Amino acid sequence: MVRLKDVGEIVEYYSPPSIQREDRQRVVTVSMALHDVALGTVVTEINGIIAETEMPQGVSVVLGGAAADQQEAFGDLFTLLILIVLLVYIVMATQFESLLMPFIIMFTLPFAFTGVFVALFITGTPLGMLALIGAIMLVGIVVKNGIVMVDFTNLLRERGLSVNQAVIQAGKSRLRPVLMTSLTTILGMLPLALGIGEGSELWQPMGIAVIGGLTMSTLLTLVVIPVVYSVFCSRMLKRQRRRQIIDDNE
Repeated sequence: MVRLKDVGEIVEYYSPPSIQREDRQRVVTVSMALHDVALGTVVTEINGIIAETEMPQGVSVVLGGAAADQQEAFGDLFTLLILIVLLVYIVMATQFESLLMPFIIMFTLPFAFTGVFVALFITGTPLGMLALIGAIMLVGIVVKNGIVMVDFTNLLRERGLSVNQAVIQAGKSRLRPVLMTSLTTILGMLPLALGIGEGSELWQPMGIAVIGGLTMSTLLTLVVIPVVYSVFCSRMLKRQRRRQIIDDNE
């Protein structure tokens, strides 16, 4: 180790003042580095301090850097999520040749997103970019269980079974395929969620989000989709019978 004074001379002096401008306005940049703390937590605290501080006239505070990039990225991901949901709905509506069946299947998505937030809350993982990417992945993964249930239920109804009988029989027959497809994805994401190995903490939120969302959606798919299917289809049958009675009377 060599002391600095042994190799050089320390002198304090004034540097020429510099004025930074952005969009033709004077700007003063205050930067910081974060250690062992989430960016969203710091942004929330800073916004609270800014809200309590009285700014002089003509002075404003704007968050930039990584915070601004994160907000922009979140906005892009939410827009992407909406587009993906619409595209999945259009594809299912084309395949089923019905607007009602895809709507019934889409009932599983809110429960999947709830599972994501619950899993992140239990593990103490902040909601970041990779967690949102995992939630977007669930849109395509979750609906497959609903497709299996609804498609087989429609097949049983075409064979002459009533709505309640078809729903019960489909639940019994499709239980094993639904659990198998979900468990393969959950077990495949488990090493990622455990965060084993160097650099694994970067991808860990994605694994936690996928496992939490898929677990809750799978459990509720076996209950919610049959109930919603039976309610909507029973109402449709009642309307068809009423129309048929009206047509016969005319």
